[in-house]
Amino acid sequence: MKQQLLILMLLVLIPVFGTAAETANRPNILLIAVDDMGYSDITPFGGEIKTPSINTLANEGVKFTNFYVGPSCSVTRSMLFSGNDNHVAGLGNMNELLTPNQVGQPGYEGFLNDRVVSIASLLKTAGYHTYMAGKWHLGEAPEQDPSKRGFEKVYTMLQGGTSHFDDEWMMYANYTPTYREDGVRIHVPQGFYSTEFYADQIVKYMDAQKDDKPFFAYLSFTAPHDPLHVPDEWLDLYKGQYNDGYNVLREKRLAQMKKLGIIPDGTVPGQWMKQVPQWEKLTTEQKKMEIRRMEIYSAMIENIDHHIGRVLQYLESSGKKKNTLVVFFSDNGANGFEMDSYPDTDKDWMEHNSDNRFSNWGKRGSRIAQGPGWAQASSTPFYLYKNFLAEGGIRSPLIISGPGVTHQGETVNGVAHVMDLAPTFLELAGITYPANYNGKPVVQPRGKSMIPILSKNSAVVHQPDEAIGWEYNNFKAIRIGTHKGTWISKPFGSSEWQIFDLSVDPGESKDLSSQNPKLRQRLIDAWDDYASSVGVIPPEGGLFGNE
Repeated sequence: MKQQLLILMLLVLIPVFGTAAETANRPNILLIAVDDMGYSDITPFGGEIKTPSINTLANEGVKFTNFYVGPSCSVTRSMLFSGNDNHVAGLGNMNELLTPNQVGQPGYEGFLNDRVVSIASLLKTAGYHTYMAGKWHLGEAPEQDPSKRGFEKVYTMLQGGTSHFDDEWMMYANYTPTYREDGVRIHVPQGFYSTEFYADQIVKYMDAQKDDKPFFAYLSFTAPHDPLHVPDEWLDLYKGQYNDGYNVLREKRLAQMKKLGIIPDGTVPGQWMKQVPQWEKLTTEQKKMEIRRMEIYSAMIENIDHHIGRVLQYLESSGKKKNTLVVFFSDNGANGFEMDSYPDTDKDWMEHNSDNRFSNWGKRGSRIAQGPGWAQASSTPFYLYKNFLAEGGIRSPLIISGPGVTHQGETVNGVAHVMDLAPTFLELAGITYPANYNGKPVVQPRGKSMIPILSKNSAVVHQPDEAIGWEYNNFKAIRIGTHKGTWISKPFGSSEWQIFDLSVDPGESKDLSSQNPKLRQRLIDAWDDYASSVGVIPPEGGLFGNE
């Protein structure tokens, strides 16, 4: 009887995540997000931009070719941290774009709400150290700060973007960028460049840790989000490499992606946007300016890779890499909008508040963006880009390597979603998402753990008959199996439901609606069910923006 009582007492003392030994062996997690990077920009996905550090991750782990995110920054981040749909988690629309009929409605709070629990909070409660450096964009009030949503050490820029240098220039009119460290308002140090500084901070936090607890480190770069800025020594790294223009670049990337097996051999790229002139139609001066945009943009991405390499080298030299799961992705597609399209901003404001002399492009005071031509090339082979629910806006490169990943340099074509990352991290940590948190019921994640596919116990995360939906400013999309339905308004779409077979047509170039009306109706009905289940409230005016 005494022996039985002793066993029962020991069982009560064991944490829900396992024994002390098991707790110590839980993996570290390094989550790396880049901002507004196109699907085909990096080398493992067919790009010419030099990314040796990201290549190493891909060679050591697995690439996902059918990984989905949201069409804009905070929409994706709300799903990332909650494991739930953005309409449930508080970002049914971005805070900056909420229309009067959405303000105050459930799911449209404009910040990560209390209907969900941040994975950082759950990991921290379960014994993880939690660190963050970079962009938050999930709420600006003190109680919405990342330090209040589970991060014990954090250096953050709260909004959608700003200057990448130490001048803290507003990105557009009536906009004040805000930095905080552990919840306290601060200003960046002299010599600040965002990518370098955030990498430094995350290494600083990891290196200051003196115990053997696991850590969750969120490295949230603001690059290559506009304005396009890069340190002077990087400005001419890609000089002359884009002289052939964006149409030629798109064809080169398409060929390389087929060679790598990222897309099917017969893939036809998405239609070229009618609003964007073909390269040969540009004047010599226009070509000169376009070329410079892409040179700076590409340098920003190689700079990101350089600093990722520094972080990985720290993990290697400190002996932490072996037990660290590394996840890399982009929060949405490439940005095809000019900076004068931001709220309350126009060309006159840009001209009077920027130093956009050609010789100053990429430096302090300049406000330039990648532009729609290069963004369409960055989205190869897809149609459209950020802010749209075509594949170019919501499909992201995803690379995962580290403990639990049995693939080595392989490619997975099964569909996965940014909502799946939270359940994956929780399962790796031995944590169950709670039914209640802080005395309130919380909505269970819609995402699913990716562990079966990472361990090769399954080829899929989502079953072929499972519907995955999106809505953004009255744009609509739904995917079931290989088929996708989209509703995009004119002039970018037809303002009617179209359907595509993504297994052979990832560029969404051939509408199958007239051939298969039953399938079209099935997808429409599935989207209606999705919209009802997550509480979609269509905006007044159907506006969209560029955060």
